[in-house]
Amino acid sequence: MSRTTDTEHRKVQIIEAAMDVLNDQGFCTLKIRDVARRAGVSAGLICHHFDTKHGLLLAVIRHAVTAYGKQSELIAAQDTPPRDKVLDLVRMALAPEQSNKRLSAVWLTLYCLAGSDADCHAELIRYQRKNLEVILSAISPLFDVDQATHIAHLIVALIDGVWLQHATRAQPVDLGAAQDLIASLTEHALSAHHLDGSSLTTEDQ
Repeated sequence: MSRTTDTEHRKVQIIEAAMDVLNDQGFCTLKIRDVARRAGVSAGLICHHFDTKHGLLLAVIRHAVTAYGKQSELIAAQDTPPRDKVLDLVRMALAPEQSNKRLSAVWLTLYCLAGSDADCHAELIRYQRKNLEVILSAISPLFDVDQATHIAHLIVALIDGVWLQHATRAQPVDLGAAQDLIASLTEHALSAHHLDGSSLTTEDQ
């Protein structure tokens, strides 16, 4: 293993440990020494790689945002009909591996800090733009630009709203039922705009 690869592996190891501590303690009480203990490294090594608690939290957030973006890009690149593609994106966003308690702690931290921290706000915007971009790209063959943009914003709002309800409840939302609900509302939005005058190609009907 090269020195660069070893360094990146160690950073990921620390980030994963930080996610565990974040899930257990929340970001307000997270301490570098607790992350170091969980990762099996020294606190000095964490400070060497991430400088401060803020730098570590930002790295954790960027890790989650980047991973989500890569997963959505894989779905967007598939050769599937627009309706199927957008429904796949909706279901991916609310899949258990994306909405588990540990990962949800990272996203909640992002939303909490985005209002007061410029770096976190930039990461939130990066996530929102990517999410809108892939959904808009999926449905753009079905509608004109204005309608596609409107529907894409609606779908993103539905995803984030249901996810937030799931992440902040003492008794989490049934993700399978949530996926079905958002898929149904997405289908309704697509069909409603079609009935309002948009045209679908024969292939996509």
